[in-house]
Amino acid sequence: NDHPIHLHGMSFLPLTSNLRDIARNWTDTALLLQYETMDVALVADNPGDWAFHCHVIEHQKTGLAGYLRVT
Repeated sequence: NDHPIHLHGMSFLPLTSNLRDIARNWTDTALLLQYETMDVALVADNPGDWAFHCHVIEHQKTGLAGYLRVT
């Protein structure tokens, strides 16, 4: 299954994928394909606890969600 991964509170820049060429545009959501890994860059300059999650609600319910703490 594919996973549209969304990060709250910040944007990130997709850098590389193990499966495909990707657009290098700042975004808050990136589509991860099945078996894909992606390197991203971000500037963590917005303090707080920020959620990241898959936008497929069934995937969130099974644990594809978390948070990033910026101090």
